[in-house]
Amino acid sequence: MDFDIAIVGAGPIGSTLAYYLSSNNNLKICIIDKKKNIGYPLQCAGIVNRAIINFNEIPEELIINKVKGAYLHTDNNILKVQKEEDAAYVIDRVAYDQFLFKRAINNGVQFINQKVTGVDLDNGIITFANNERISSKIVVGADGYKSEVSKSFGNAPETFNASQLLVKISDEAINSYRQANNEDFSDYVDTYVHQDIFPGFLWIIPTEDNLFRIGLFSNHDYKQQNQILNSFLENNFKNKDISLLEKYKGAIPIFSQNHKLVEKRGILVGDAACEIKPTTGGGLILGFDACKIASDTIIKAINQDNIDLLKEYPKKFYKKYLKELKYQFKVQKTLNIFSNEDLDYFFIKLKENNCEQLISKYGDMDNQSVLVKEIIKRGLLFKIIPSFFIKKVSKIFGF
Repeated sequence: MDFDIAIVGAGPIGSTLAYYLSSNNNLKICIIDKKKNIGYPLQCAGIVNRAIINFNEIPEELIINKVKGAYLHTDNNILKVQKEEDAAYVIDRVAYDQFLFKRAINNGVQFINQKVTGVDLDNGIITFANNERISSKIVVGADGYKSEVSKSFGNAPETFNASQLLVKISDEAINSYRQANNEDFSDYVDTYVHQDIFPGFLWIIPTEDNLFRIGLFSNHDYKQQNQILNSFLENNFKNKDISLLEKYKGAIPIFSQNHKLVEKRGILVGDAACEIKPTTGGGLILGFDACKIASDTIIKAINQDNIDLLKEYPKKFYKKYLKELKYQFKVQKTLNIFSNEDLDYFFIKLKENNCEQLISKYGDMDNQSVLVKEIIKRGLLFKIIPSFFIKKVSKIFGF
């Protein structure tokens, strides 16, 4: 074999796995990507739980803003949730991807700048667009939602579309928006839930120097999403106060337990594995932790010369995360049955039952089941949802 491990995809997950595998082992590793400029184009909202520091290295200079909480909006109501300390980091995602990639290369990982067009999992053969081939004992798919490696598994993942704008907004327009919504200035994220966007939502993320990332994910096509974003800007800001700097679009894979994570010599991580939170569409921390699980499994398989040991990876991943992911699906499914009027009622009841404080205390971007369990334990679930949905919600949560 040309390599012990060939990783397809030099995004943050592929680069992190390459680094882990190359750190303590005398293994021949390559990372393959069709892009010369790693990290481009941006396909992420670029906001992560501050707990990221427990899962991966992140240089302080790549953190461009720190937020304490969020304002959650329906059509007519707003909830404020916050932490005493910073809750999340807004990061320079392009620079972060490049940092993780360079860290792996500096640790001895070989970079192959080619487009993968075929994967033979029986023999560990990877074919490139120029018809050249390499062989590897283990092939890792970290090549995103369009994963060529995942395709060779027979997977057919479903996705949401996502669109985002980078806009510069004048001080006057920002202040007017904040005053109209009775909000603090720059250290809060805004999120909007609306029946027309479910199962996704719309966000405003403050970065720096009057710059904001405004985006959404939903079942709409990109044209419809662009119309929604333009309408949102028109309704909340004056055209003369806004400068559109960049547009981004991409797709978010939908987690499914039926998605194969291991097949013969192949193993998937990150977006290629659909390791994505159902409620937020985020997957960076989840993917980083999956890298640790995958790294241990791959090393064990190579050391014992037994690729069947790769099957331990999905077992360990699901043991750690499946319950959490299922809880998030239940939350998403519950919100999906609400109309805009129901959402307003829901937010009113949340306020009446002091749930802003509860969400602030127990809410977590990555471990949302903690908050859900607390709401259920306190007997609040059926106090905050419209009464005519009780049977449906009971069925969703299995009561």
